[in-house]
Amino acid sequence: MDKVLKLEQFSQDANSPVATKEWKFWYLTFNNYLDVIQMLGLTLDKLNVLLSNIDRTVYDYIEHCDTYEEAMRTLENVYIKPTNEIFASHLLSSWRQKLNESIDQFLQALHELSKDCNYKPGTAEVYKEEAIQNAFINGLKFNPIRQRLLENRTLDL
Repeated sequence: MDKVLKLEQFSQDANSPVATKEWKFWYLTFNNYLDVIQMLGLTLDKLNVLLSNIDRTVYDYIEHCDTYEEAMRTLENVYIKPTNEIFASHLLSSWRQKLNESIDQFLQALHELSKDCNYKPGTAEVYKEEAIQNAFINGLKFNPIRQRLLENRTLDL
């Protein structure tokens, strides 16, 4: 029974490059944990359960929160960083297979990178513009210009 109710304490540094991914996974397992507690018919104060499953550094973000909902909103704002779709698309289009990476691993890496691109249904014209934009950014010889373009959240040709 202890294994069913065991949950790892969340202690991720918010500035880590994997903070969003770690938060999303922990949040999912935390909700499963709450569901199990409810199925067992145990009384549940979600805020107290949350507080007992985070470490001191994470608590610092929510110490002012009075409700569970407010605490979760605050943690989501801290850990879920908005993605720069322009940079994500550039990273995807410029990604290269590593020396000891299998084709399957390379393809998996491309799938992971594509998640931040936030692709939407579109027309051939939209895809053409995106392809030209990616080729333009990738083909620039002068890195400072490329960097300035990639810092933008939106671009058009």
